[in-house]
Amino acid sequence: MIETIKKVIAKVTDDPVLVSTLSEDSDIINEVGLDSLQMIDFMLQIEEELDIELDFDKIDISHLHSIKSFAAFLSSHQNNN
Repeated sequence: MIETIKKVIAKVTDDPVLVSTLSEDSDIINEVGLDSLQMIDFMLQIEEELDIELDFDKIDISHLHSIKSFAAFLSSHQNNN
């Protein structure tokens, strides 16, 4: 799942190098710096890639402090659907 998140970030930012430079501890907001439109695109592509439907009311900013924490959130979200 972490690799999928990295690939989606790279696609959204149009920066393929990010796949190899991001770590599981990379901060999606502060390190990657997605703007608001990129964040929406990122979330929609995550839903598509992982075939899940996110409840945006349950996403907390703390889930985006690292790729690892976002992956954990997604895993728990998948188990609840």
